[in-house]
Amino acid sequence: MSSRTSAVVLSLILVSLPAAAAPQKPAEAPQTISSITTGLKRQPGLFPMYLDSKTGKIWLEVPAAKKPDGEVGSYLYVEALLTGLGSNPVGLDRGQLGDTRVVTFRRVGNRLLIEQPNLRFRALSENPEETKAVRESFATSVLWAGEITAQEPDGRALVDFTGFVVRDAHDIVSRLRQTQQGNWQLDASRSVADLENCLVFPENVELEALLTYSSADPGQLVAETAPTANSMTIVQHHSFLKLPPPGYQPRVFDPRAGSFSVDFADYAAPLSSMIATRWLVRHRLEKVDPTAERSKVKEPIVYYVDPGAPEPVRSALIEGASWWKEAFDKAGFIDAFQVKLLPPGAHPLDARYNTIQWVHRSTRGWSYGGGVTDPRTGEMIKGHVTLGSLRVRQDRLIFEGLAGTEKTGTGAPDDPVQLSLWRIRQLAAHEVGHSLGLNHNFAASTYGRASVMDYPAPLVDIKEDGTLDFSRAYGNGVGEWDVFAIRFAYTQFPPGTDEKAALDAMAREAISRGLLFLTDQDARPPGAAHPLAVLWDNGGDPAEGLRHALAVRRIALSHFGEHNLPAGQPMALLQEVLVPVYFHHRYQLDGALKSVGGLDYTYAIRGDGQPPSKPVAADRQRKALEAVLQAISPETLDIPESVVSLMLPRPSGYNDNPEMFPTQAAPAFDPLAAASTAADLAVQGLLQPERAQRLVDFHRRDAKLPGLEEVLDSLIGTTFDAPNGEDARRAELRRVTQWVVVRRMIGLSSDPGASPGVRSRVDGELRALRHRLEDAIGKVARDTDDPNALQQAFLAQEIDRYLDRPEVNPATRPAPPPAPPGQPIGMPADIPEGLSGCSWEG
Repeated sequence: MSSRTSAVVLSLILVSLPAAAAPQKPAEAPQTISSITTGLKRQPGLFPMYLDSKTGKIWLEVPAAKKPDGEVGSYLYVEALLTGLGSNPVGLDRGQLGDTRVVTFRRVGNRLLIEQPNLRFRALSENPEETKAVRESFATSVLWAGEITAQEPDGRALVDFTGFVVRDAHDIVSRLRQTQQGNWQLDASRSVADLENCLVFPENVELEALLTYSSADPGQLVAETAPTANSMTIVQHHSFLKLPPPGYQPRVFDPRAGSFSVDFADYAAPLSSMIATRWLVRHRLEKVDPTAERSKVKEPIVYYVDPGAPEPVRSALIEGASWWKEAFDKAGFIDAFQVKLLPPGAHPLDARYNTIQWVHRSTRGWSYGGGVTDPRTGEMIKGHVTLGSLRVRQDRLIFEGLAGTEKTGTGAPDDPVQLSLWRIRQLAAHEVGHSLGLNHNFAASTYGRASVMDYPAPLVDIKEDGTLDFSRAYGNGVGEWDVFAIRFAYTQFPPGTDEKAALDAMAREAISRGLLFLTDQDARPPGAAHPLAVLWDNGGDPAEGLRHALAVRRIALSHFGEHNLPAGQPMALLQEVLVPVYFHHRYQLDGALKSVGGLDYTYAIRGDGQPPSKPVAADRQRKALEAVLQAISPETLDIPESVVSLMLPRPSGYNDNPEMFPTQAAPAFDPLAAASTAADLAVQGLLQPERAQRLVDFHRRDAKLPGLEEVLDSLIGTTFDAPNGEDARRAELRRVTQWVVVRRMIGLSSDPGASPGVRSRVDGELRALRHRLEDAIGKVARDTDDPNALQQAFLAQEIDRYLDRPEVNPATRPAPPPAPPGQPIGMPADIPEGLSGCSWEG
């Protein structure tokens, strides 16, 4: 080897040798919990915490991991709003609960994760590998992660938990965006943990934060309720609960029995069974003696009424909610259901209390019943009811409109205040029923007052002398459907009983007694088909119910006057009183409309003997159609002149509001616009795409049933065939209705959701109507001033324009004005999902 080669090799060796280690500082000892929490009081409980008032921080003490994956422990978690915005359309209410989640605290490296397992997909199996396969097939959700700041030799660690508490857990930013209230963001500089209200208990932890949101473009609804439009501060609440003890036995959901359910897919189900699994929602309730038909219970269900509800409302809430005691008693539980006043110092969001909260908003709005439900089993842990305070006042207004104000506050049976208190009793029972796990039953009002889970319209009778009778306005107590639903959900069978067979027998017995159950999907959609699934109706004959409601309305309108307004109030406020009177028939109208092209059906289960579905009988359909057409006659739509003259323009300081009639004659009251709106409720309901399609199909299958052509001909004949000698007052109302009919026929013809068979038939009727109006065009050409000819020529040209250019979006054409909010609780911004908002009633 040459010297040059040796030098190169030596250089390579020197380069490849590691460099001498640089001198290092001694490793710093890891921080300990005590070094950070010196001077802070340790609060023991479900999980220990330290609250630092100087820094505003919440320190969470985390035990050592119990499993190789770093799991520390699992809890139930629910976030809520302690305070709200007070706007019903936005829907951020005091006491509003979010979804209940199971969360797992898991340590990974130097981080603590709060992870939500995916309970929508499970394997109910004893085989750990089978459950693992499902668990690893679907994603989980990490809700939050925090850095471990200190650790003890025994594995305990300390985490700054403030970031979890002071965050937009309720997703208020998205809610405000969805309701078109502007772009908002959480302002961290004005948001803090409320340490005085962060409480640790042995089985639950309650944490609160004051959150401030800001926006440069706040929406009108926020501006109407927040003191400063671009700044909104709300208190958010977090609850962690110890998982319920073992012993609760889930009960299989049955669609005939009227309960809510928790739903998931069980991938361990036998191949002969369905993967979809449903367990009904209910409180845990156990007899002291499981073998006894009747027994006291180990722990009663107790609901606590918000002391913020004033008297006499508070007593009415306690009385109404207590109606459920009877149902539990008939299910074999002695003194199992109780209602008390929330004790001083108790937090309404504390999971240890089932609460009935009294909530204020700037407008009347919905009430809710739901609660904290274990998503693993369906066990209701905490029932929580939200009652809107303006509801009772709206009910009082309804009765003052129907009967007058002379007896308001007298305490008499027909005192509007007393009548509205009877309604608030029913409301309390209704919403508590939801938190007990029960769904709406919108058919119950058709076989008596069978359930508080229906929406009850006031039952107003007509005396022989033609005056109104309110003695039966509302019921008193739960009904036979409620008793059955509680028995089905809660009955504790003696050991050894075949529960599945016993429950099936119970459901069959209810069916044999005619206890029909129909719920929201049967009642709420515009195209719903069952004539007995109606909100705010009475009786089992929808057509007769509509005729009766129209008669009550006619009597109330004929007597309407100054006496319907409290003394000392501006006369202009009579318009808000007139609205529920003029539209008194609107919900009975829904039932009659559903009879036309209607379908009778039940939630049958194979083998239970219930009949198959069938169209509503032809005579019932035609009877209902006749009643609907009566609702759009000029006689029905007309408002007496004595009433119109009292509808004054608004005085200074009294702005327009959604509770008023629409007007196209401002500042004057517009009875023609009111008539247009009332007519449209019926016409748009008849010309609904799904209803029209059913009429086509049912007539195809049975020629005795009315078809779409018959309904259209009847509608056109009613509105265009004027009787001889009709006076000018009613003739103008007829012309208003004619325009509504043409407008809605064009709308149905152009609806892309309507079938070709429907659209072609409507087009044919439009062409026939256009031909019928041909003479009017000639009269107008000869310079007539006949209003009927002018109207008919106008409508003919409207039809021509549509048929010649059907691609024009009919939504751009003028439409009848919408009706003011009809239900006594107003309309929600949307329909919330999940058990925390399982009732959209009120």
